[in-house]
Amino acid sequence: MNALVKVTGPHAGAVRIEGKPRAAWRVAVIEIQNRKPQGKVYHCLSYHRAVSLSCNMAHDRKLHLHLEALPR
Repeated sequence: MNALVKVTGPHAGAVRIEGKPRAAWRVAVIEIQNRKPQGKVYHCLSYHRAVSLSCNMAHDRKLHLHLEALPR
C-alpha cells in the first residue's frame, strides 16, 4: 500500500457542537498517488489529540506521518 497518515488544520468551522462552529484538525490515511483519503477522515477538537491519534495510526499501520497542522 502506498499511503501515509496526514494531519491538517486547524480548519475553522469544520464541526458544529451545540450549533456553534468549532475549529478541528483532520487526520486521515491518504493514498500517495492521488492524494485522496482511504476510509474515514477523523475530526479532532485539539491539536494534541490529532497528533496523538495520527502517531498511533501511523505506528499501527506502519506508515509514514505527514504533519501539516499547527497548534492554535
